[in-house]
Amino acid sequence: MSELTDALRARCLDWVRSRFDGVYVNRHGAIIVPFAKTVVFVEVTEVFTGRGRVNVRAPVLVDLGLTPEVTRHVAVNGGNFLFGALSFYAEGDADTATLEFDYSLFGETVNEAVLAAAVRLVNASATKIQDQLRPRFGGRSILA
Repeated sequence: MSELTDALRARCLDWVRSRFDGVYVNRHGAIIVPFAKTVVFVEVTEVFTGRGRVNVRAPVLVDLGLTPEVTRHVAVNGGNFLFGALSFYAEGDADTATLEFDYSLFGETVNEAVLAAAVRLVNASATKIQDQLRPRFGGRSILA
């Protein structure tokens, strides 16, 4: 980590702790914001020298079978949102994956209000998508 990302992460942690309950940092350094049906991860990285990125993401469904139907749905619809996108996260040659909704902000544009809004919107989007897709494709909530 760099001074830039450390300072940005510290500010982000202070901001989300002031707005949300139960916020903590996991062993990988991600800021975790728990909600009823999912959790929101806030991760800070340096993408270009001197430029930070704040990624706000939430698992929609975990242990989701990578069937042709769900893969096609995400390929066709994964970017059809006002903001954010759906993507799969899978380890190795697994035949299951985690479906995530994520949104990134440039570090220099982030302030407390912008970050709080992004966390709320990512949570709301992930929850709505979970309610729509779980009956069709299976999987489970990360909190189940």
